[in-house]
Amino acid sequence: MTRPEVAPPFPSAEMERILRAWDRAIDAGLMEDGAETKYHFTPDGKVLSVAAGRSGQVLANGERLTPSAAERLRREMPLLARTVTFYENNQLAGRGLGGGPQDGLMSLLPPRAPDPMPPLDASALVDAQTATAELVRQGKVSEPVGAMVIPAPQGGVLLAVGGRDGELYVNGHALTQQWADALRAKVPHLASDIDRLQVMRAEWLDCPPQDRTLALADGCTDANCHTPH
Repeated sequence: MTRPEVAPPFPSAEMERILRAWDRAIDAGLMEDGAETKYHFTPDGKVLSVAAGRSGQVLANGERLTPSAAERLRREMPLLARTVTFYENNQLAGRGLGGGPQDGLMSLLPPRAPDPMPPLDASALVDAQTATAELVRQGKVSEPVGAMVIPAPQGGVLLAVGGRDGELYVNGHALTQQWADALRAKVPHLASDIDRLQVMRAEWLDCPPQDRTLALADGCTDANCHTPH
């Protein structure tokens, strides 16, 4: 005899915590009182709530959806990791909450295996390593430890490292808008990764300069990322 499915208990305590976080966001001026707020639940009692902030940025559970906040939310609620990434990508594209899943209980889906790893372009990697070694020689980067190495399916690679001065370097150069555009032309299949790195750099530059040597090692959760850390 098949037992009827029983709805999981409503996460009352977690909802109370998130509602208080939204009150603080309103008091801090991050969002308008009464702004549209969406709630996504999982059977294990996790809650992801999103809203549009005053300046158009996406807020999640009462805080700005920065790269570090998104990584933390994916660790804390793995069943909602894809949803977090959806809103993170929406923010990069300026779409806010548009096209988001409906409010309510999310189904318990099995975790998806990572995409097949593209072959690593050895020549491109050597070039990126050589350029990074020059940064080490100049004293801008302590060592290429904690580097994020992302191969492109059609050849090419991104090698990102955090600098002693709080800068984010990719393939031997600070990730300025001009260099980001040049990289997109070289490795168009990695444009979304360059977008993600640009957002990360902007977040770093909002803070006082500090040694970012191991910052990428702590922040990288990409299963398709080659890393020496």
